[in-house]
Amino acid sequence: MSQSFFENSYKRANNIEDLPWYRDYPPRFLTEVIQENKEPSRALDIECGTGTYSTIIAQAGYEVIGIDFVAAALDMARERAADAKVSIQFQQADACDYQSQGPFDLVLDSGCPHSLKEKEKYRQNLLSWLQPGGQFILVHFNKRHFFDWRPIGPHRWNREQVEEFLGSQFQLRDYHEEIGKVPFPVGPTALISTYWFKRV
Repeated sequence: MSQSFFENSYKRANNIEDLPWYRDYPPRFLTEVIQENKEPSRALDIECGTGTYSTIIAQAGYEVIGIDFVAAALDMARERAADAKVSIQFQQADACDYQSQGPFDLVLDSGCPHSLKEKEKYRQNLLSWLQPGGQFILVHFNKRHFFDWRPIGPHRWNREQVEEFLGSQFQLRDYHEEIGKVPFPVGPTALISTYWFKRV
């Protein structure tokens, strides 16, 4: 999916609920990670969109930075944070180019690898963002079977490919997959995988 696809989707949306990928609940494992970290912690939300997850993390007491390449998404995110009365730093940036103000205890990525062009740069950024022992949650489209032809990005990895890509410096703690509703041209449904990694 191209940048123009996301930009046009946000332009057409009269409110957050109109977005086809809108969710008002946290992704799998996020609540566990938040509860596990009792000390003051820092989090980076990649592809933060309208700030739903950034806000949930900030409400748990984290210092949060959210990045997205779509300006309209960040406008919605700032409005959501203001309504929730939490302080979040939102920045317009691409994950491969973002110069982080890390290190972070938690990195959440809700879909960046779907359309990655610089895989190794992204992986190196993850290593620089996350401090040793830090948690990484990745939500990513998986491929259901050989004939799953829908055009959901050039990097539609299965579990083995994700683990191989991240390498030995990321330890898989848990994994979950489910069939979820997603917008055209991806949908009407797709296999969505959620990974919980620990930075070794």
